[in-house]
Amino acid sequence: MYIVLIGCGETGSALAKHLTSEDHEIVVVENNEERAKSLAESMDALVIHGDGSSTEILKDAGIEKADAVVILTRDDNTNLTICQIVKKFDVKRIVARVNDPSKQDLYISLEITAAISPIAAIVSYFKNSITRDRGRSVVSIGKGKAEIIEVSVTNEALDCRKIKDIGMPSDALIGLISRDGEVIIGSPGAILKKGDLLTLISKTEATKDVITLLKGD
Repeated sequence: MYIVLIGCGETGSALAKHLTSEDHEIVVVENNEERAKSLAESMDALVIHGDGSSTEILKDAGIEKADAVVILTRDDNTNLTICQIVKKFDVKRIVARVNDPSKQDLYISLEITAAISPIAAIVSYFKNSITRDRGRSVVSIGKGKAEIIEVSVTNEALDCRKIKDIGMPSDALIGLISRDGEVIIGSPGAILKKGDLLTLISKTEATKDVITLLKGD
């Protein structure tokens, strides 16, 4: 893929290096001159010093052929402006960093591919690590109203029973079953076994009941 990263601090730098290691073609746009120089010397990517909200700079970065654009500056007004500009080039995938979680609705209203709030994600991880020790929260979604979690089946009463017969709360569903290196789609007729690792999507308010069911206590 041809991917343009706009704003390249620590997160952007780590992402760029990861993507280049997977043979994606990466172009970085960085407004800080010293930072741009340092990035150019430390990664295998084209680094352009300039303002990511400038149409000319974006064209220099190859925006017209980009498969994806990732917007990572630390200013939401800048990010929102860049999102609007990039949309005019019909880029298929636009992902933006949300610095102030209260502004996430503004990003969502632009109908971009994803608006990611590092602050909200970190708070969610810490909260779940502190308050929940029987299921592992993978990510919080829907402004914290739902989450993706991983839970091991230890309830012996569920061994060899079909998902549709175990009484899952209506506000949760089993997406994947991981067993002995295999991955099984969590269809209603799929059979659970003790020791399975399940990946679920659950409304946050239903998560406790889901874990109680699968753990058996």
